[in-house]
Amino acid sequence: LTLVGATRIMGSLGSLQERLKGKTVRRLNYNAVARGFMSFGFMSGYASAFLWGVLGIRSGTVSFGMMTAFLQLVGQVQRPVADLARELPAFIHALTSIERLMELESLPEEANGPKWEANGAVGVRFDNVCFEYPTSQGVRILDSFSHDFCPGTLTVIAGPTGAGKSTMVRLMLGLLKPMSGTVSVYDAHSSCEAGKSTRGNFRYVPQGNSLMSGTIRDNLLLADASASEERMRSTLHTAVADFVFSLPDGLDTICGESGGGLSEGQCQRIAIARALLHRGGVLLLDESTSSLDPETETNLLANLRSYVKNVPESTDKSDALTVVFISHREAVMASADELLRLG
Repeated sequence: LTLVGATRIMGSLGSLQERLKGKTVRRLNYNAVARGFMSFGFMSGYASAFLWGVLGIRSGTVSFGMMTAFLQLVGQVQRPVADLARELPAFIHALTSIERLMELESLPEEANGPKWEANGAVGVRFDNVCFEYPTSQGVRILDSFSHDFCPGTLTVIAGPTGAGKSTMVRLMLGLLKPMSGTVSVYDAHSSCEAGKSTRGNFRYVPQGNSLMSGTIRDNLLLADASASEERMRSTLHTAVADFVFSLPDGLDTICGESGGGLSEGQCQRIAIARALLHRGGVLLLDESTSSLDPETETNLLANLRSYVKNVPESTDKSDALTVVFISHREAVMASADELLRLG
């Protein structure tokens, strides 16, 4: 990636922001005009009925009671129309959601095939990979990119927003396919192109809070339903999440959706512990220590360094864990075997 490429990305982002601003202003103008016409129509209808009643009383064709009843009838007709107009935006939003769901339903499913399971330590290799999003207007996120994430190493990926860090993770998981070049997962004996068949070899902690509503135990068991309590305690200790044991209900502490009731840093550590419970040769961490204080982060990194070199659940000590860490924090970069800067 070059400075010219980064400039093109920023220019494209600025253009998209201007388009969004223009569409937002146009929508607000339409809403203001529509509300104005609606209010004017209601007022005109009521005023017309009132004027008709006054003229009718003056000419003797309409009684005062008839005019009052007619005005009440106009109000009863206008009220449901006004209610319908207020509900119209919600209806449009629901219609948009239905269209999105239908679009998801129409997407082709990934073909089922034999799973590729690594035998020993796992690496990921990018070989002359080019990739751009359909909406990026010809701006390539990765251009002839090659790199080997060697088995048993801890690599930190750093770079500005839009440089392609999270895109690389999606390519490793096979969620995206490169325009050209290959992304392959390999061990000492064989290799396989990244895709659905290789996804089981990865442990992934995404950006943000990924905890589910339920107990801490339930969240951990999502990674391995057969995990013993001793193993859960061990991984929590590795993730510097020992605070769980000081909670009144311990592992059975209930947290809300997205970890409600816990701090962001606590949620991140539980998410890391859950990833460590999962069986796979590559650990992907996407800004997974962003909410930790320096001391906790230092302890976590030290524990991870020890863990990845000697995976407890592995019977073969050559099965060292490969770690790919997206981060801008100095402590994380200082602990890396290899630092990969994008942009």
